[in-house]
Amino acid sequence: MTLADIKTLFEYNSWAKARLLSALDAMKEDDLYKDLKSSFPGMYATLFHIVSAENIWRQRFSGAESVTPLTKDDAPTYAALKARWNETEKGILSYLDSLTEEQLSGVLTFKNIKGEPVSQLLWQALQHIVNHESYHRGQATTMIRQLGGTPVNTDLIGFYRQRK
Repeated sequence: MTLADIKTLFEYNSWAKARLLSALDAMKEDDLYKDLKSSFPGMYATLFHIVSAENIWRQRFSGAESVTPLTKDDAPTYAALKARWNETEKGILSYLDSLTEEQLSGVLTFKNIKGEPVSQLLWQALQHIVNHESYHRGQATTMIRQLGGTPVNTDLIGFYRQRK
């Protein structure tokens, strides 16, 4: 995987995030907090999980010895969560801009949430972030339908076709 490939995946991730948030912005905010009995209780909780995970990776990339998970106080509302997500995304994109091809193929060593040491190829960790968010965007699509909203296409092929 090249640096250009990774940057394209993150361009896709930003595109998909913007489309998802646009669909959610058109809905009643109260609906985003409803318990829909999914992997996470509802839309807000699912989005919180996405942002929290991305934030943990951002901290790892910055060389933090240990990471500090987000708490609900860090993003108590949908608006605060969007702001936190944008801030976290900017940090990841800035990190990508600082990478070289050589660094991308290197190993990232960190402690997981349990404090256990992990060594992972950097490009795989970056690819995982995009895959993880895609998985949860799929869940969000289902929840949008359950709430009577209009889901949007966030598939990678849709991104490629639109970007021609």
